[in-house]
Amino acid sequence: MVRIPNFIHNTDIGQNFLIDRSIVDFMIGRAKLTPEDKVLEIGPGEGILTEGLLSTECSGVCTVELDTRLKHTIDMLAIKDSRLHPLWGDAVQFDYENKLPWMPNRVIANLPYHITTPLLWVFLEKLVPHGLDYMLLMVQLESAQRITSPHGHRERSPLGITVEAMGTSAILRNVPPSAFRPQPRVNSCIIEIKIENNSTLACDRTWRGLLARSFTQRRKTLINNWISGYTEINREKAIEILERNGLKTTARAEELPLDVWQNLSREPEFYLRPKAQREERI
Repeated sequence: MVRIPNFIHNTDIGQNFLIDRSIVDFMIGRAKLTPEDKVLEIGPGEGILTEGLLSTECSGVCTVELDTRLKHTIDMLAIKDSRLHPLWGDAVQFDYENKLPWMPNRVIANLPYHITTPLLWVFLEKLVPHGLDYMLLMVQLESAQRITSPHGHRERSPLGITVEAMGTSAILRNVPPSAFRPQPRVNSCIIEIKIENNSTLACDRTWRGLLARSFTQRRKTLINNWISGYTEINREKAIEILERNGLKTTARAEELPLDVWQNLSREPEFYLRPKAQREERI
């Protein structure tokens, strides 16, 4: 890692560079990369994690960075190791399907915290159907809790339910603010996500629409959210759906386990025709 002199960090885009090599060692040790692995890293910063990834036997590392002030630093790493492919742009808007040199099966990154949720939806939509099956990510603790929380927890979320339906997730360890420069004002952690099935679920408009509408206003019951979210569902129809699925009329979205969501997504009243537009990301 090369520290850039007089570099002014742009915290508006989540520039809290990882500087603790012991954290990098932990992530590299956990990932157990092999010559078959192709890794995508978002926000390489000064390259400390990038160097760690390149120290493994992985076949390639592709970085996506928004701040072109870091171009010289990352390009120098690419000159030293031809396995590194630096790319530039907004990670959420990036055209992964057409601009990556190959489709990754691993994402290992210190994510910009303010885009964690939309970026994970992008990974699930655009990369998982093409072979991505493992993510090891530094994220804000609050974001990780929304992904890993079980039903009945107030942090339960559409993203967390979708990840649960596709595989497993776990918070591996907390990371102190001192591991970054500048130090963030929030708590951080490392989360591991393994994709095991349902690789196209995040592309399903019915599934995404049901979750988005059900969680629109967390304090409201499912009945009220469905009535406001679906033009063809009135109170009587909503009650019928709840009763068919063994739910009370007072049920709220955060209370439902995965199997109930899977059953609800098969209800014809929730069906949304596939079309080429971005679904709600909540």
